[in-house]
Amino acid sequence: MLAKSFSQLFDSMNMVTVCLWIVGFILFCVEFFQPMHGVMYILGGGLTAGAFVTRMVYGTAGEAFMFVLITAVLLFAVHCVSIATQKRDWLKVSRIEKAGERTRKYGSLIDHVGIANTSIDLTGNATINDVNLVVYSETPIKRGERVRITKITQDRITVERVDEYDDDLI
Repeated sequence: MLAKSFSQLFDSMNMVTVCLWIVGFILFCVEFFQPMHGVMYILGGGLTAGAFVTRMVYGTAGEAFMFVLITAVLLFAVHCVSIATQKRDWLKVSRIEKAGERTRKYGSLIDHVGIANTSIDLTGNATINDVNLVVYSETPIKRGERVRITKITQDRITVERVDEYDDDLI
């Protein structure tokens, strides 16, 4: 009996309903896992609502109810997957938020001096205050030379070579 109900539910569906529902559901899930300020919720919700309306127009009230119920169960399953894997928080962190974290984390190291662990030809590694950092320099710096952090931006930590005669080292 249940198999016959599902068969009847999907037999009388037209392609417009199926396409609206699938695309709407996918957009809703994309917004759920990768928030975009509600844009995908609105688009996905609108398309899914359009699928419900076409289902009610071309089907019976019972078929429309089953369609809504199946959608609700699938959305609940997506929510459970999100909670179980905690992917929502993992995906929410954008590159810019990570870059801002770099500025907050290492901002206190500006003007601190350390040693270049590798030669720095645009990028390289340096140890400053016992912290190994990937750093950037516009001028080449040799391995073992002393460097000072001059600027920290969202995408890089900029250093410059420190002269041996520089007395105001921190």
